[in-house]
Amino acid sequence: MHARATPAQTKRIRITWAKLRPWALGALLAGGLVQLPFAPARRHQPGCPTYIPVSGGPALIAHAAGGLPGRTYANSIAALNLSYSHGLRMFEMDFHELPFGIVRAGHDGYDLWDPRGAMLSDVVAWLRAHPDARLITDFKTDNVSGLRRVAEMAPDLRGHIYPFIYAAKEYAPVRAMGFERPIFAIYQTHEKNWLDFVNSHPVYAVAITQDYEPTMDRIHRPVILHTIDTPVYARNAMAVITNCLVPR
Repeated sequence: MHARATPAQTKRIRITWAKLRPWALGALLAGGLVQLPFAPARRHQPGCPTYIPVSGGPALIAHAAGGLPGRTYANSIAALNLSYSHGLRMFEMDFHELPFGIVRAGHDGYDLWDPRGAMLSDVVAWLRAHPDARLITDFKTDNVSGLRRVAEMAPDLRGHIYPFIYAAKEYAPVRAMGFERPIFAIYQTHEKNWLDFVNSHPVYAVAITQDYEPTMDRIHRPVILHTIDTPVYARNAMAVITNCLVPR
């Protein structure tokens, strides 16, 4: 008969998230790689078979870095380069903060597996090579946490980055990070008193959809319209977010 192990002899196995995290990330990557041949390529179609030149009116902001001929929502260096060659100088991009402090450009989960997409480090390097460009960040994960990663990686570019914020509580921490030009995005906010907030705080601009156009006269800040590809000549619209419109 074997002697029963005493408490001192018994070794407990403790499984923590720190141990599981590499395995979980590996499983996610494996699942994503299976979808790579078809999932990213079939989304966000069509692209921009033609580009529409417009003159006058608000400035143009390249949506998700700008539309490519074969797809939109690219959030890639290729899209940045093409939009820049068309004369755009303001670029909105979507980002996700992933485990281990990784920040990846992409609008949704499928985009994160697309090898044509960009890491934050790629976008930072591109901005440093194009000092006249300005980036608007749209984090799909925790906004304040993601912007903290941006500030840590590119403290020299904080004046070139205009972050979307989605709640009044994000304003102070984002300003404290050194981002002096936050843009309040109405279409993702749950703030009931957003109008009072933007009118009483020096946000750089307020981003709205066309559904909010009747409210424009009550917004005492510059307005960015999220119309995608509709030319707009509203009186107080500072800029329009677009895929396929380009400066004439």
